[in-house]
Amino acid sequence: MPMQISSVAHRGALLATVLCISLVTTACGNAGDKKASSQVAVKVNGEEVSVHQIDLMLRRQAANVPAGQQDAAARRVVESLVDQEITAQAARKDKLDQDPQVVQMMEAAKRDVLSRAYLERLSDKVTEPSSDEIDRYYDAHPNLFSQRRLYSLQETTVAIPADSAVALKAKLEAATSLDKLNEVLRAESLRFTSRQTSISAEDVPLALLDQIAGLRPGQSIVQMRDGAGRVLTLINAQLSPIAPAPAKRLIATYLVNERKRNALQHGVKALREQSKIEYQGKFAELVSTAASAPAVTAEAPAAASAP
Repeated sequence: MPMQISSVAHRGALLATVLCISLVTTACGNAGDKKASSQVAVKVNGEEVSVHQIDLMLRRQAANVPAGQQDAAARRVVESLVDQEITAQAARKDKLDQDPQVVQMMEAAKRDVLSRAYLERLSDKVTEPSSDEIDRYYDAHPNLFSQRRLYSLQETTVAIPADSAVALKAKLEAATSLDKLNEVLRAESLRFTSRQTSISAEDVPLALLDQIAGLRPGQSIVQMRDGAGRVLTLINAQLSPIAPAPAKRLIATYLVNERKRNALQHGVKALREQSKIEYQGKFAELVSTAASAPAVTAEAPAAASAP
């Protein structure tokens, strides 16, 4: 896609700038050192900062560098690494690399980098969805695409006693207008607050979207949790469909991200099953207590994290 091509070109321009800087830095070297020095961007008290280190930082920030500012970005990165190398050398001189807390932080950083590298490798194995898969997803979710709507809702938060929750939920969902809903709330002497909100289909959790899409104006759905009720009452809905062509990119991105999430979850689960994990002391009790606690059902991911 054009954006990807632009990004690649952008990174290429940044790297070219760094290479130019490195060539200037190493031009006065001996002929026998040309091969090795070509990878050196700058030396700080004899310690080398390589082109690869600079390229890594540039690739991380390439998307945030405006066109025409590649040279300035490269200079900032070079000077930043010089400052970093100078202070790191000063830290080693003061033996901070032997400080127990610093050693722990360095080990934690190393563990984090290795973990991220492994997870990225798992993600890289994910394949792109086919056109048929994208079409099937589009057809399977009409409320996100062909029948997409913009919803105007009243959201009412109400305290509901546990012993009457089922009956009250039925009464609230039986109301056919906002006035009748408020009558039920007042008749039951319930404390509640209300606000109106506008929301598009892709901002509604997938598990909830079909329920909202099935409401007629004035009807409500009630979500119960921990002694509180969340009442969503439809005021109106405006049809705003998304055609297949513009939806395809969104669907492809969502499916790839979903596959990556699944790949990471399954990969980590497999590693856990193959590993010997022994919790010690208070952490054994902590993990045991958490494992025996009732599971909390999380809301489905928002459809906007989907297309």
